[in-house]
Amino acid sequence: MNWLIVILIVAAIAGLIGYFSSDKNKGENAAKGAIMGGLGCGYIILRIFIFLVGIGILFAIGSWLFG
Repeated sequence: MNWLIVILIVAAIAGLIGYFSSDKNKGENAAKGAIMGGLGCGYIILRIFIFLVGIGILFAIGSWLFG
């Protein structure tokens, strides 16, 4: 649940930056910024999760082989 809060906060900040940094099409740019910010944050969190699962599998195999 904490990761979801982080993703939502990053998406909100990216939306605000997209809204204030453009002169025309403010709504469209803000939506694009929010979506890309949320996706980027979610992608990084997913990569960290996959890395930790991989390390856990390596430790499990090692304890099975040498345990």
